[in-house]
Amino acid sequence: MKVCLTATFAKEEPKIDPTALFKLTYGLFVVTVKGERDNGCISNSVIQVANEPTRIAVSLQKGNLTREILEQTGEFNVSVLTEEVPFDVIRHFGMQSGRDTDKFKDCAVDARMSNGIKYISKYINAVFSAKVISSQDLGSHVLFISEVTESKVLGSGPSCTYAHYHAAIKPKL
Repeated sequence: MKVCLTATFAKEEPKIDPTALFKLTYGLFVVTVKGERDNGCISNSVIQVANEPTRIAVSLQKGNLTREILEQTGEFNVSVLTEEVPFDVIRHFGMQSGRDTDKFKDCAVDARMSNGIKYISKYINAVFSAKVISSQDLGSHVLFISEVTESKVLGSGPSCTYAHYHAAIKPKL
């Protein structure tokens, strides 16, 4: 008996449905850096890519100040957001530019990892520090391959996924 795992469809031009990307599973994170001042942004693109040595990949938009500072300093932290994170935190770090506002000015965050970079200490379950070992221009974004230098588990709440953000945190219009 022959098993066929593919279906036959009429030939048509391939299309990209951007909503298909919403089906990929990934989390929401705050990536923080320290330049002339502390800065951070929301990212949904952080993954572990190796375990010996422990390496993660982080993708940041080219126009982002956090990306610019990271390219200059080569070090960053990643705070893993939990499902308890309120929309205000995501709006604060993800919907305004560090070029226009000091994101830590009115933020009562004084937690720093041993690299001297702040991290978000509330609404997270883990934090990582890393050093960039290589980067790749991806067009709209830059991918940073980085070696983890420190990590801590800070809570047990479930990590916030991008799907959870869209279903339960992002305001409905």
